[in-house]
Amino acid sequence: MKIRLSLLTALSFVLLFISNTRVSAQDDMDFEEFMGMMSVSLTDDQLDELSYLLPLDIKVTGYASGDFSFDGDNDIVLAVKEKKKTPKNSVDVYFFENVANTTYKLVKKQNYKYYEIPLEVSFLVKEGKCYVTNRDDNNWYFTGYRIDEEKLVQDDKEVFPIEFENAGN
Repeated sequence: MKIRLSLLTALSFVLLFISNTRVSAQDDMDFEEFMGMMSVSLTDDQLDELSYLLPLDIKVTGYASGDFSFDGDNDIVLAVKEKKKTPKNSVDVYFFENVANTTYKLVKKQNYKYYEIPLEVSFLVKEGKCYVTNRDDNNWYFTGYRIDEEKLVQDDKEVFPIEFENAGN
């Protein structure tokens, strides 16, 4: 009887805790929070330029920086959801080129769909390329880009089928 009462009490506590817990894969950053975070690594002029190039009513869902224009300066790629404008289950990805380490230029804005959560559209900048990931219900897509002569150039695209029975292994 004591064991049953202890189990019932423990189960009630767990259910109460779970029902009051908000499960979220990530917390999106609003525009001001993102710019505040970037102020540690960018100059005031660079921050001002980014603020003119981005809509104000956005949530930043992901970003990366690194040199993918082969000029030695860190470029920026970021995914945002603009209130009342970005289509459902998608993010707008902005590719910014660092210009002489003083300002930024928008090279391209492109919409990417995600299947379940915005984090599926993510980035890796490595060896002069910016890799963008996204997925649908059947495949993961990994696309490599570089900035060449102020244009975004796709270098490669790989598709990996999703095998749900092996996911996470």
